[in-house]
Amino acid sequence: MSRRALYWGNVPVPYATLWSAEEGMHVAACQYANGLTALCQASRRGQGKPVFGKPHMVRQREVISLSLCDLCARPLRNTTRVSLSHARVQPHGAEGPAVLQVEPMLHRQCAAISMQHCPSLRRDIAAGTLHIRQVLRSRAQLAIMTPEAVEEFTGTPRSGVIGHAKIELLEWRDRELEWLGSPAVQPDIHQPAAREEVANGCWEKEGGDCG
Repeated sequence: MSRRALYWGNVPVPYATLWSAEEGMHVAACQYANGLTALCQASRRGQGKPVFGKPHMVRQREVISLSLCDLCARPLRNTTRVSLSHARVQPHGAEGPAVLQVEPMLHRQCAAISMQHCPSLRRDIAAGTLHIRQVLRSRAQLAIMTPEAVEEFTGTPRSGVIGHAKIELLEWRDRELEWLGSPAVQPDIHQPAAREEVANGCWEKEGGDCG
């Protein structure tokens, strides 16, 4: 599956974002859930409209399991990793205080770009409900759905089905919005030189490396 950068108008669409043509869930084996049975969705990225704030089940597990950036889908390894999450610190993790979140991580610049384009993120920061964290150490986990939840999403109850992947933050630094910097004064890898028009106002370009 292509990880080319997609835009809706002038807005970059995070790689893991669900598109309207992909709605609806089924159960199948998923390579990003260690081959286990998981909630899955059709792969039609770029078709219909982006459903911002709602992740595609398979791509959400993909970016977390492979440690990719939520926005540009490039590797996070050896870069500054940023968490933008509503999850709060839990005092009794396996190794002490921890944060367990479903939101994938981002490069620092990609987090700044996301903040620039998303009014709801800025509102949540101002309200104190969204936390900016520089992630120093983390690990991935897989959530197991209850049969009742599987039935709600697919119409059939089933045990042992994987849902979202989760990231457990083990070590981090809390950061202020200003720490992200301004994408307007940084090299913007997401600003294309030429556009390739596709359906419904969506267009794509090949992304570059970032970090």
